[in-house]
Amino acid sequence: MQLSRPRRSGRVSESIARRIKKQISDGALLPGEKLPAERDMAQRYRTSRVSVREAYRSLEELGLLTIRRGAEGGAFITDLDHGPVMRSLSLMLRLGKTTHEEITEARLLIEPPIARLAARRAHPDDLERLDYVVNQQELALERRGDYSPFDLSFHRVVAECARNLPLKVLMDSLSDLTVEVVAGLDLSSGVQHAVCDSHRLIADAIKQRDEEAAFTLMLQHVAQIQARLGGALARQRRRLHKASGNGRPRTGERRGRRQRDHTEKRSNGGKT
Repeated sequence: MQLSRPRRSGRVSESIARRIKKQISDGALLPGEKLPAERDMAQRYRTSRVSVREAYRSLEELGLLTIRRGAEGGAFITDLDHGPVMRSLSLMLRLGKTTHEEITEARLLIEPPIARLAARRAHPDDLERLDYVVNQQELALERRGDYSPFDLSFHRVVAECARNLPLKVLMDSLSDLTVEVVAGLDLSSGVQHAVCDSHRLIADAIKQRDEEAAFTLMLQHVAQIQARLGGALARQRRRLHKASGNGRPRTGERRGRRQRDHTEKRSNGGKT
């Protein structure tokens, strides 16, 4: 295995990590392959073992390396795992305080094209998983159980059917945010059944390879559910605002009351 020496720019550990990532993406390093020990790598790059250790740890955090301890241990190239990337993206969106309006806009731009690609590219086993998820969601509603896990699974399976990794990563992160919002709301039984019915129609369009129907149905579904969520969030905010007031007049009401008292006082010649 040939590992070229990094240029002397930036931190050495970052330069080492970049070179290893490039070799992984180029196929020069394959899953299961063991990287040189820290001491050997440090000699090749003419740097310290600390820099190599930092590079290995950063790659481990990204899910590209697995660090094993013991006599048979070392740094190994892992099978492709998108979990850390999706968690990082979801965390970034949370820390950025993504608004409901932003999530709605993103979902309307991303999910309908995903549904169209799903109708075009889904494999038979994808369609079986999609049908299973919708069946389980319908069964959960009949039994008045929690259908929300299947709601999340539906959108993720549709993204898997599209066979496009960047879109899948984006969809998973948006689904996580949407589910967090829904978890704090009390959606009516009618809304839950409407969501499930939409999922069935979308799944049928994908199974029938009807790309335009899948696109249109997903567009309508996302617009409707995000509008319902927006209304539910607004009602929730009003309830919380009312509860936090504890029956006291709001600032505007207190100001208006003071002005009325002052006017009455002047009209009475300053008498109270």
